[in-house]
Amino acid sequence: MADTYRENRKNELRKRIVDTDRLKQQESKHIREGRKSTGSRRIIFILMAVVIILTLAAISYYLLRRRYQGFSVNWSIDTTAEAGAIESDYEDYQIYADGFLKVTRDGATYINSAGKVIWNQAFEMNSPCVTVNGDYCAIGDQGKTSIFIMNTSGTTGQAETNLPINKLSIAETGVVYALLEDSSASYITVFTREGAALDISIKSILDGDGYPIDIAVSPDGTELITSFAYIDNGSIGNKIIFYNLDEIGQNAGSNRVVGGFTDDFAGHLTGRVHFSDNTYAQAFYDGGIAFFSTKVLTSPELLQNVAIEDTIKAISYSDDYVGTVTLNSDENTPEAYNLTVYRVNGQMVFSVPVGFNVSGFDIDEDMVFLYNDKNLRVYDMSGNIKFDGSIDKTISKVSAVSKAAGPLGMDVLIGSSGYMESIKLK
Repeated sequence: MADTYRENRKNELRKRIVDTDRLKQQESKHIREGRKSTGSRRIIFILMAVVIILTLAAISYYLLRRRYQGFSVNWSIDTTAEAGAIESDYEDYQIYADGFLKVTRDGATYINSAGKVIWNQAFEMNSPCVTVNGDYCAIGDQGKTSIFIMNTSGTTGQAETNLPINKLSIAETGVVYALLEDSSASYITVFTREGAALDISIKSILDGDGYPIDIAVSPDGTELITSFAYIDNGSIGNKIIFYNLDEIGQNAGSNRVVGGFTDDFAGHLTGRVHFSDNTYAQAFYDGGIAFFSTKVLTSPELLQNVAIEDTIKAISYSDDYVGTVTLNSDENTPEAYNLTVYRVNGQMVFSVPVGFNVSGFDIDEDMVFLYNDKNLRVYDMSGNIKFDGSIDKTISKVSAVSKAAGPLGMDVLIGSSGYMESIKLK
């Protein structure tokens, strides 16, 4: 009996003894199963996150690259019906500030991006010569002697020259550079924004220095680039001259010349020169584009001379880009034109063939606009067509309201004969 009792006690004690090996095995099994479950959940989460990211990227890519299929009119104004509006048989639009500068022979009007007429300036000019830089603009009567200087608030001054005006260029400070000429020489004369003449004058003798074709001043008003045509052994030559109108130019001599380029333009003529900013300038000639740097003020540098064999039909530029539309001489390509855009240092951004009869060409806010009559085509800076269609007004000028095209559309301003309107491409 006692043995039976002891045996039962032993059995009870054995049952109470923890089987550590078995518990360890069970614990290990639970850990493995937990880790497996956690790993599975982590993999599922990562896969879901990847799918969501790829989906969002695909949607964004589509929205940003998609072509707008139509447009709606935000507002439209009849500029001839506005109070104080100026009517004329000649009309020109310039991209100015946040809107347009409308110029006629009888005056100028600044209309902002909301369609509001900010100011009207009346004058009488046979051949208005317009220059714009930032918030300032100047309008002179080519071949005459009157210059009106305005900013976004209105007229700041009026200048009278003592010789006929050939070209004008204005700095973003409102200082105006006028190229004047008589029968034997040309003169670069400088006026303040109020119209007062400054004691700065550069004289060029036509028989020796050549005939000035175009001038452009840097935004800060200290540098000037000029294209001259001259006769060299019976043939026409071309040279690009840089002037410095600051203290550095005074040390360079009475003519203030700090750089000149002749050989690069042999056999060509430069019809347009331009300063993109205080460092980069370009010369557009019948054979290419020369890209300059004036980072070293005493020694301008030719960065690139891009040869263009095809005929240049149109040029355009903004603060960040310059572009050309050229006739396409490749008989194997059905498109009649080529559109090429460069950065201001000469680096090509894109080049695409264009089967579009281009009559107008503007670059504004990272967008390229080609147009004729009522047809408009818009490119982004990747060379993608963002819009290609017709609108309800004859197009004279186009500018972008926003910096870039958004997924829901983009607003653009259209300057037309007697009208200005804002449309949303969508």
